[in-house]
This record gives sequence, C-alpha cells and structure tokens, in this order.
Amino acid sequence: MADRQHNPFANIDIMVPFEFQDEIKRYNEDRVSDDAPFARQVDIWFLALCVAVRLELAPADLPNRKTYKMITGAIFASDPWRIQALTLIAMSRTDDIKIAAEPRRIMSIASDLAAAGLPHVLQMLRDGDGDPIWNLSDNLEEMLRKAA
Repeated sequence: MADRQHNPFANIDIMVPFEFQDEIKRYNEDRVSDDAPFARQVDIWFLALCVAVRLELAPADLPNRKTYKMITGAIFASDPWRIQALTLIAMSRTDDIKIAAEPRRIMSIASDLAAAGLPHVLQMLRDGDGDPIWNLSDNLEEMLRKAA
C-alpha cells in the first residue's frame, strides 16, 4: 500500500501578483523547452520561494497587491516533499513550531516570499546570451556561489 501524505494546503489558493501572470505563463507552456523551462506554474513559484529564502529577501505584502489564483495547494499531492519544505520555511521565518498547525498562515508566508523572489527568477531567465533555461542555470549557479 502506498504511503499517503496529508496535504493541509489542498484547499488553499496559491496567489501570485497579477503583474507577473503573463511572464510566468511565457516560461510555462504545454511542453518544456529551452524557452519555457517550467512544466508547471507552481514550479516557477516554488523556485521563487527558494530564491527568496536563499537571498533572505523580505516578504512581499500580497494582501495589498492585485493578485490572481495560480492554482490550489492540491498540486502538492504530486510532490509531497514540498509540504514539509513549506512548513519548515514557515517555522524558520516565525521561530514557531506551532505554525505547523496553521496551513493558511504557512501558505501566506510562502506566497509572500515567492512574490518577493519572482522578480529575481524572471530576471535570471532574461539575463544572459542564451535561451531562458541556460540563462536561469547560469544565474542560479552564480547566486549559489555568492550566497555560499
């Protein structure tokens, strides 16, 4: 029998600033290519979250911005390790392990951080002489070397 993970985010919307919608869709198409390196929109969102954490960015203030619903947190059922990652990030940001029982608060923290990281990820996709996938790869490598 397969081990099932409870997904506390299943009914929570992943919200993203409206200003990034077109560019996110540009890098996410029906098939992954060098020009559209993300198979799913949630993948670019999660990378933006990780970049924000790595660069120790201040969270964006999503409640005061025009946003759109990217998808629901049900998507994490296909990548259950992300559930733990979101929870651990929220714990580290709040210094409170009790936040693990507050999935809406966890998603709010994650979405605010992802919104802070999105401009950086989108810039990484554009900066360079190659296709977006290669620009992103080079820029992520450079970011990780600097932040190490």
